[in-house]
Amino acid sequence: MEVRELEEQIEQPAIIAIDGEALPDLLESTEVIRAVDTCVAGWIRILRIKGHFVVQEQTPEHEVLVRRLNSWESAERFVEDRLGDYERMWDGCGCKIDYHN
Repeated sequence: MEVRELEEQIEQPAIIAIDGEALPDLLESTEVIRAVDTCVAGWIRILRIKGHFVVQEQTPEHEVLVRRLNSWESAERFVEDRLGDYERMWDGCGCKIDYHN
């Protein structure tokens, strides 16, 4: 999917999968509001596309997803929730780390 097609589809609140090779074009042609390296599943970003706030993230299979949210606040909450999910993944991994050594 090209950026132009995404801009047309973003009018509908849905999760849209885009080709990973199109990601650089997407980032170049939109306003990046926030970008965080999850250290687990690539980068998660809040973008503004045609006046809409969207979250761009990556699946474990490296599929790039774009999800439209109703507001900047909703996008921020979504990102914070997702980062919390990734943090909890580490808590449940069963790893024993000695921070005192």
